[in-house]
Amino acid sequence: MSEYHSPQTTNIPPRGLIEAQRIAVQAAEQTVASTCAGETEIDAFRHVETYARSLGAVDFWTPTVVGFGPGSLSCFPTDKPSDRPLWNLDIGHVDVHPITSEGWWGDCTRSIVTGEHPRHHELFKTVNDIHNEVLASLKVGMRACDAFAIFERLLKKTPYRLLDRLENIGHSLDQGDSYSAGYLNRWNENVLSGAWAFEPFIGTDLYGGKVEDVVWFGSDTCTILR
Repeated sequence: MSEYHSPQTTNIPPRGLIEAQRIAVQAAEQTVASTCAGETEIDAFRHVETYARSLGAVDFWTPTVVGFGPGSLSCFPTDKPSDRPLWNLDIGHVDVHPITSEGWWGDCTRSIVTGEHPRHHELFKTVNDIHNEVLASLKVGMRACDAFAIFERLLKKTPYRLLDRLENIGHSLDQGDSYSAGYLNRWNENVLSGAWAFEPFIGTDLYGGKVEDVVWFGSDTCTILR
């Protein structure tokens, strides 16, 4: 068993966390809504960081990740945005991690689909459906591995596979800190407490789709920060 001891938490998420996540969600959603075919990963990267700063972000706790087309197969802090353009039949994602002036961290990923390729839209719907079903299944007292098991059961009903290179669907999140309670994977037996980022990343050998939101696990209720 892990030596991690979950902190005492209240049912109401900290105001600073709510604000950080508001910035993350608005910046990611506004960027994918406004990005057009022909714009590059670098264009979207500059846009999302500029917009996040206009909402109150003072910095970013891990590099912003943007991936279009082949770049949609990876979403990792070492990935650098390139001059790869978003095609008119394409899929991609934006993953942004703002820091507020009070030192709170946010984390949000949204996918973008251009054109009418049916497989892209099918993946987009599937990853969102799985994400929403996992979130709806969360309960106080659940372990990280329990949440992952729900995801894994749902994924097995689809033609897709998990693309995350560390084989997880998220991680712990705190003020000025992340990962201290580990990842949402099949091995982590820590009870979910405080803030956790849920970010299923699935796809094929050709393209991927990802979505991410933060959940606050309080003393007797769970709150999704969207």
